Amino acid sequence: MVKRVVDFPEELFNDLGLAQNNQLEIQNVNNQYVIKKDPAHEKGNEKFAFRYAMMTGVLAVLIALGNFLFQQTKTVGLTGANSLTQITIYLGTFFGVVGFMVTLFHQRQELRGGVRRWINLTTLTIAYGLIGYVVLALMMRLISSAFAGACLDIYTMSTIIGSFVGIMSYAMVVVGQRVQFERIVSILIATLFGGVVMSMATNGSAGWWQHNFSYLGTKNVGNGWIFNFTLIFSALILLTILDYLFSTLNATIRGDWRLFILRLLFSFTAIAVGAIGLFPNNPGLFHRIHDDIAQCLVSLVLVMIAAIRWLLPKASWEFLIVSYALAGGLVISDILFSKLHYLSLTAFEMIAFGFAFTWLILLLQILRGLASTEDVFQVTVETNEEPDER
Repeated sequence: MVKRVVDFPEELFNDLGLAQNNQLEIQNVNNQYVIKKDPAHEKGNEKFAFRYAMMTGVLAVLIALGNFLFQQTKTVGLTGANSLTQITIYLGTFFGVVGFMVTLFHQRQELRGGVRRWINLTTLTIAYGLIGYVVLALMMRLISSAFAGACLDIYTMSTIIGSFVGIMSYAMVVVGQRVQFERIVSILIATLFGGVVMSMATNGSAGWWQHNFSYLGTKNVGNGWIFNFTLIFSALILLTILDYLFSTLNATIRGDWRLFILRLLFSFTAIAVGAIGLFPNNPGLFHRIHDDIAQCLVSLVLVMIAAIRWLLPKASWEFLIVSYALAGGLVISDILFSKLHYLSLTAFEMIAFGFAFTWLILLLQILRGLASTEDVFQVTVETNEEPDER
């Protein structure tokens, strides 16, 4: 029998919370080996997800049935008031968000950095809840379109509602158990671009682009709150990500002062994004405040790009080249708009927004790469020949 002994560094040993004779599970994921300190923990998570789904499914059946009996409803449609779509979305979103929140708060000690803070956990819960709401609404839209005009008795419909709510609850709990940095960034991108696209598609004004990009958040459109809320909430998610990254990198005055300056600039940029939504581009005082904040946002991004070589000396030359190229694109687009009048105001704002946000996402990935080095350990494997015991 060949026995292989792995020598764990003390820091890794303590980080995993290991004790003598602990059982470990090593899994090969895309040629990367992942160590799980407690194989039974995954099974416990799976059991909780199933149990929560069954419990919420049964509760949804009882609530839906009780509602139909109270309303003296005999048959239930797929859409409209007191319908399959309405009740499923309400109950599915509620139980899904509760399950996600309980899961996230329960395992907050396993999360790293500032994500553990209650305000950040709450922000993530709202973000994932909104995504879950949209997904569930789209799914119900497809079902109601495929079976247009269908009506069922209250018992059958209550059972169907319970099934959908159980599925939603299970999905949200599983997502909560697997929250990672990459997924949080994906949520940020989905929230920002999804909200902006939805504002474009549903603003009720076909000629909105003849005004400016920020027109989507003004009182002149029926759903300007979607655009403004998107910016405010995206800023909160971005601040959550920054708190996690810079806490991991020890970006403080006494730690790494250059990263601390970058942290301040990046945080002010995130606050500016939220402030643009907080002060919509309505005529009067809000218009001036909105424009000043927008200009400040672009200036902050340009300052970070100009200083990134000194604030982030470990950045690769490829990232520096891309950074300077995007900065050049911002300057050229400004010249095409303000000097040559080639670009419209809307086109200029959308290009500037796209360039700036692209660079911020790239910077987040660079910072993530630096933060991940904190989790890299060197281990030694020894092979000892021992006689077989028969």
